[in-house]
Amino acid sequence: MNDPKQPSTWLSWVPLFVLFLSLVAVVVVYFVVPGDAMTHLKVITGYVTLMLLFFFGLMVLFAIARGTIDLSHLLSEAGGGASMSRFQLLIFTFVIAFSLFLIIVSSDPMKFPVIPAEILTLLGISASTYAVSKGIQASSPTLRKDDNGDSTVTVQKKTEVKEEEIAQGPTSSSSSSNG
Repeated sequence: MNDPKQPSTWLSWVPLFVLFLSLVAVVVVYFVVPGDAMTHLKVITGYVTLMLLFFFGLMVLFAIARGTIDLSHLLSEAGGGASMSRFQLLIFTFVIAFSLFLIIVSSDPMKFPVIPAEILTLLGISASTYAVSKGIQASSPTLRKDDNGDSTVTVQKKTEVKEEEIAQGPTSSSSSSNG
């Protein structure tokens, strides 16, 4: 069987092929777009940025397809259950991003619209919910699943040891203060 971590031969050539197509597209755009040098620079900069974002997204998708990026814990808590705050942030981010994309594409001269402060506030509230959830998880005892699938809580007692006590070794602090 093939190791999922090792890409097949054709899969390793796809990124180079996409990069080559991107460079060809930049050259074609340079010669097709009318205008002066500044117009060419603006258009090519936009296309190169778009292609780089596409290329990075493509690499992430290939890594997911090969199994090198594990998505099984994307929406789960440390104990294995689903995280409502992670799900809310993920869905709300996708809804806003898709809506923004549709607004940009549907505008007659394509331009970036003004985003209302209310939308950014709602997105901030959603992200804050996730951050508070992570803070609560960090301060609570550790919840883990054992081999049988049962949840167990691990509580660790923190002990503070002063650097002076470590340096003195096993002797008691009262005997060292008398002498």
